[in-house]
Amino acid sequence: MVWKLVKDELPEQAKDVLLFDGGQIYFGYYSEKYHKFVVANDKVSLEDFTHWMTLPPFPPKS
Repeated sequence: MVWKLVKDELPEQAKDVLLFDGGQIYFGYYSEKYHKFVVANDKVSLEDFTHWMTLPPFPPKS
């Protein structure tokens, strides 16, 4: 997993990712329909975030 610049690459449609705005990390996904990130049901401009990263894999079931 590595942080990717929003200006260089966007995540797959509707795939959950971590988003970074320069100070905080958020959980959301990219919407191709709106060309925005969706965070807590709010549509947020791509320019509001600098980086994104895929989520780590879930831990194994015990």
